[in-house]
Amino acid sequence: MKRVQCKTCVNDNTVRNISFDNDGVCNFCHSYSAIEKEINDYEELEKNFLKRINKEKGLHKYDVALGISGGKDSTYVLYKLVKEYKLNVIAYTLDNGFMSQEAKDKINSLVNELNVEHEYVICDMKLLQEMYHYIIGKYLSPCIACSYLGYTVMINYASKVDASVGMHGRSIPQMLRGFDLKHDDTFKPFVLAGLKDVEEIDLKTLYESSLAKINNLVDKTLAKKMEDLLLYDAKKNGYRDFIAYFLYHPYDKNEVINYITKNTTWRVKDEEEHFDCLIHNAALYIKNITARRAHAMPELSVMVRQKTITREEALKLAYVKNIKYPKSEMQLLCKYAKLNRTFLLTKAKIYGKRWW
Repeated sequence: MKRVQCKTCVNDNTVRNISFDNDGVCNFCHSYSAIEKEINDYEELEKNFLKRINKEKGLHKYDVALGISGGKDSTYVLYKLVKEYKLNVIAYTLDNGFMSQEAKDKINSLVNELNVEHEYVICDMKLLQEMYHYIIGKYLSPCIACSYLGYTVMINYASKVDASVGMHGRSIPQMLRGFDLKHDDTFKPFVLAGLKDVEEIDLKTLYESSLAKINNLVDKTLAKKMEDLLLYDAKKNGYRDFIAYFLYHPYDKNEVINYITKNTTWRVKDEEEHFDCLIHNAALYIKNITARRAHAMPELSVMVRQKTITREEALKLAYVKNIKYPKSEMQLLCKYAKLNRTFLLTKAKIYGKRWW
């Protein structure tokens, strides 16, 4: 296949659901333009944020249930919620079997510093292995499995512990990496709902319709099993608003790192990104040999649209050649998901960038 590149961002035709207009600009750039003014009006966004967190404040055991990974972004959000917004927060961490010790150490230190209640959420191992086996084997992407697992646990947890709202610290590039107004991106409804007045949202319809799209990625038996186990409390107790902190607040990676370094014991050790995941390099390796580009290409494109990185800088990061084979991480991934390593890598090479 001939590689076709967007004239504005760095997305190319290996990106799922991409299309180009007559000027060579991709649909993701056009979709971003449609909400650009709205997602940069931080005065109005702050009003929306305050209305959401105050709507049922004081009516539940906790004000916020916040998912934290030990990374810079969720660390920043937790500090802000506790120290600036003065909210009663319970923090939790999904342990999917791939958490690093560094992440756990940072989490444990942070919640002790801030005197915040915290829980590690551990799901049924057999179900997780079945889910990772199916999704990686079919779609060649551990990240799809992690995304589904993360969102269902986050949606469920606020109902489980009786928090007014649930919240997460994903950045705008992460949230908008697949945002397209013409296609059913799995998480697009959460972004669009987050920009509306909270009174306009039917949470049950929003979550169940969005998660139904994710369930279509797997067979019906596995989808039913995952939904019954992972969304039990939300279905029983009712859904709570699920807030993306950085949808309402400016995001600058360097400012985030400087802020938490100044105010907490969190420090960059060997790397500032993805140190929490023990299979991250294996996921990157698979993506690189299937699509022959970096997994982060759609996120880099969002950053280009936001003008936090130049197109030239992003292009240098979008194509990574000769990635060193992460043997130990690949072994861990395949053992956990019960996949044959040779079969997985052979399939990735055959599919190339054509599998979608």
